[in-house]
Amino acid sequence: MPGTAEKSNSFAVVRASSDDPSDARLVWADSQFFVNFDRAGVGAPAFSGSPSPGVLAPGTQTTFGGTLFGRALSAPAELAALGGGMFAIAVPEDDVPETDDGDARLAEILDALPVAVTIVEPVDGTILWMNEAFRDLAGGSEFELMGTSLAGQFVLPGAFKTLMGATGPVTPSAPLPTALRTLTGVMTPVIANAKRIAFRRRPAAMVALTRGL
Repeated sequence: MPGTAEKSNSFAVVRASSDDPSDARLVWADSQFFVNFDRAGVGAPAFSGSPSPGVLAPGTQTTFGGTLFGRALSAPAELAALGGGMFAIAVPEDDVPETDDGDARLAEILDALPVAVTIVEPVDGTILWMNEAFRDLAGGSEFELMGTSLAGQFVLPGAFKTLMGATGPVTPSAPLPTALRTLTGVMTPVIANAKRIAFRRRPAAMVALTRGL
């Protein structure tokens, strides 16, 4: 229907080994979920409400109303039992933050670059977004890399902290020779550059990685 915006959802997968909400942990989430819930789900209780996910048989679906990772939902979320204690969650549109047009344009431009680029939290290096070249360099898919820490992928201890410490709010950092450990365990020499930016209305850092000698 012309003029009608398509509704969007934010998705996550959690693991719950019992019906105790405090036992549920975040396994994976898309970037929108991480932004909306401020990564509170990492190592924190997932559910507080009804029904308890542990009572669902594999393959069944229901709606979930209450609190998700400490945030009250404005509308029921969809909950599907995947089996093996795994559950998929679809958060309704009202709980998904609006995407800034500038962010979307930036992502479109960076995704077309041959250089590996990722946008991360400047404190702990949590990956918020990445382009295809970064996925190729890191040896993983968006599903595998989203929400992981870039800091932990640098081989040299303290490399990420050094990179961020040299990065002001406007001025890019000086090139930092280091090495990146891919998901397959391969160590790849890289030259890292970073710049502080605002992404999805919050402080972030854009990191570019080129293969080094």
